[in-house]
Amino acid sequence: AGGLETAADVLVLDLEDGLPSGRKAEGRDRARRAAAHAPVWLRISAAGTLDGEDDLALGRELDDRLAGVVLAMCAGPADVAHVAASLPDGVPIVAMVESAAALLAAPAIAAHPATRRLAFGTGDFRRDTGMSADRLALSWPRAQLVVASAAAGIAGPIDGPCGPVDHARDAALHAVAMGFTGTLALQDAAVPGAHAGFTPAPDEVERARALLSASPDGPVDGSYAPTLARARALVERAEALAAL
Repeated sequence: AGGLETAADVLVLDLEDGLPSGRKAEGRDRARRAAAHAPVWLRISAAGTLDGEDDLALGRELDDRLAGVVLAMCAGPADVAHVAASLPDGVPIVAMVESAAALLAAPAIAAHPATRRLAFGTGDFRRDTGMSADRLALSWPRAQLVVASAAAGIAGPIDGPCGPVDHARDAALHAVAMGFTGTLALQDAAVPGAHAGFTPAPDEVERARALLSASPDGPVDGSYAPTLARARALVERAEALAAL
């Protein structure tokens, strides 16, 4: 439908940084046409900005043709509340944490009832903080998003773009190790590598299934329940990815 074919699990039409300022109206019109073929996800500009308000107006116009929104530059739970109140009831909101202040507000953002998931805007976060792309440097903010999501009872966050296409699998493996459940990708060619990184290896799934089906041999200590929970989560992730 209009060149929107993709290997990604969810295609997000970017109305924020993906569009030059002079082409915002054109981008919204293209999103409107795409929604005529299938419900669309939109990445919308920051809450309270003129572009953000125009993006929300488009979302209201699309109504049930709006599958969900990715809120760029989310500053706090008030932004989530504003977006949720401005769109049809129940539209999923993925809140992007892209600044130092937003990271400190991440627990409250994740806890807002309208927040479906957090996402890490690595480029803008690095610009705001001066951090490099080094994994050690970004491990603390990544861990904060994972902990905030877990505490709020929502799915693990979505990582920022993987960088060069040939790094996609390795970046996804690192994201999984950090507790992320997905990643953004700017290029369709990066999707297979990202999928490979997030998909558990067959032998891992086999070991997890065996553990879940086995009866404990005698008394078990306190580590048994967490071990089972990790095995169950791995199997569930494998099954969810296989169903996509």
